[in-house]
Amino acid sequence: MNSQYKDNDFKWIFQLKHKVPLFLKKLEGKYRQGFYRYSLTGDFLWEKFKWGLGNSVFFLKSIYTLDLENEYQTEVNKAIRFILSFQRKDGSFYDPMVKILYFLNLTLRSLMSLKKINFNYELNKRAESRQALSSIFSFNRKTQFEYNDIPKKKEDVKKYLKNLNWEYPWAAGSHFSHLLFFLTYSNLSHKDKLINYAIDFVQNLQRKEDGFWYKGNPSIQQRINGAMKIITALKVSNQMNFEFPKTIIDGALASKNNKQACDNFNIVYILKYCNELTDASYRYSEIRDFMLERLRTYKEYYYPKIGGFSFYKNRASSMYYGAYLSKGRHEPDIHGTHLFLWGISIIAQVLNINNDLMFKEIIP
Repeated sequence: MNSQYKDNDFKWIFQLKHKVPLFLKKLEGKYRQGFYRYSLTGDFLWEKFKWGLGNSVFFLKSIYTLDLENEYQTEVNKAIRFILSFQRKDGSFYDPMVKILYFLNLTLRSLMSLKKINFNYELNKRAESRQALSSIFSFNRKTQFEYNDIPKKKEDVKKYLKNLNWEYPWAAGSHFSHLLFFLTYSNLSHKDKLINYAIDFVQNLQRKEDGFWYKGNPSIQQRINGAMKIITALKVSNQMNFEFPKTIIDGALASKNNKQACDNFNIVYILKYCNELTDASYRYSEIRDFMLERLRTYKEYYYPKIGGFSFYKNRASSMYYGAYLSKGRHEPDIHGTHLFLWGISIIAQVLNINNDLMFKEIIP
């Protein structure tokens, strides 16, 4: 291994395989098998409520990224059974307590602002379903019911994509990614035609001047995070090809995009796949330096004595899918831990050190 990765700035990432499971163990439930708390001490909900779908998903994804399935087979099996207990007969997954807290939050916001707020939970349910299924499929497990709430005709795919607000490409790109995920894992005989149609539709939104996919004038954070969602869609459907990767690299390298765990992950993800499309021939030394600097940033979110990462710098995330789940204390949480581990798995590939680190990149 290159000596530059052995110094005090970077050797901490080689301790994560040992330390992160210790943090995850602290989150493990006492009453429900497969349950994990969202944060170390600040959760609002007790374990005895039926909740925690997303928490167990993040546990599975963390174990997968660390490549520790064999060592934690019992815990993995329990978490998968717990996740499957949230599936409905229509194939969807959602956490009932998160849904209740989401509606409570929206109601309070509506009363305080005296404005009408959209109470539709279908977008959240779609996102929760994708998260749950991707974690289960990562471990080559099956579900009892197939997810069927997807458009099955070209005109329905077109309507689905046109109804997304591409002036906010982070959210729109996310639901494009969900669409391609569900189509890819569906049993539809003509799914390849629908996938290609959807990709063609979205590629027409790509802007030549900066390489990102959007309408209007969204912020650079929206553009970068939206691009990550587009690229995960192409990745999961095995269609990893897009135009203007050099232009996207230019925009990403000029941006910090480091406000929280999602920002910190999304920018390294798009740089990785743009770098691959250019065969590491465009600004690679700058991408490498960017990745090294991003590891230094990641360390600022890490709690070495505990073994986890916080979603925000010096505090856990308080909200998940519009529901307040924790008090946001100065401590790590399972959401941030999953995202930073995923980011490190990406960075390790770009830096060509994953043979030493031995992480795995999860199904997006």
